[in-house]
Amino acid sequence: MRFARVRAGVDVGFGDAAVSQALRAACPGVWMTVEDASAARVRVAEAIDPKTVLQLGSGGEMPFDDHQFEVVVLSGSMLRGERGRVLNFLREAHRVLQGGGCLIFTVDETRSADGHGFTQRSVYDLLKDGFDVVGLKRPPWWKFGAAGRTMTVCARRKNWRGRSAQIVGASMPVSSAMLSPRERKGGAR
Repeated sequence: MRFARVRAGVDVGFGDAAVSQALRAACPGVWMTVEDASAARVRVAEAIDPKTVLQLGSGGEMPFDDHQFEVVVLSGSMLRGERGRVLNFLREAHRVLQGGGCLIFTVDETRSADGHGFTQRSVYDLLKDGFDVVGLKRPPWWKFGAAGRTMTVCARRKNWRGRSAQIVGASMPVSSAMLSPRERKGGAR
């Protein structure tokens, strides 16, 4: 299998240097690693370049400027827990991704919305405001049983506002609402 060159990517929350090393080997480019726990950060930093391993902020913030990466690979563990926390990680991934960049993650799959995994519909609902799902893949053994079912999701960052975003403000003319935020500031690139 041949992989495309990644100019800049980040993997988040794996806690295992083997994942970071595999991503760097499979897709050459500049890779950064962000860890949630201090112990995991130290362990991963010892195994790979310490300058590329950073700590996740206390609120789930990634320590990067906006639109820095082509690819964000999230650990499935980052998408477990309360919905607000999950949405925060997805907002951060959206923020650091370049327009059209890819978000990749693997989650446990369930057939019903029981709270212990994701259904295909819940993945689409979770990503609808900031991403377009472009690929959803299950492992070959998926059809043989319910135990250990997973889905790997590839989603592309949308370049437009989500449906819930306010388009026209109280003092904003309709013509300005049609422009992207960058053009409203006066600096179209």
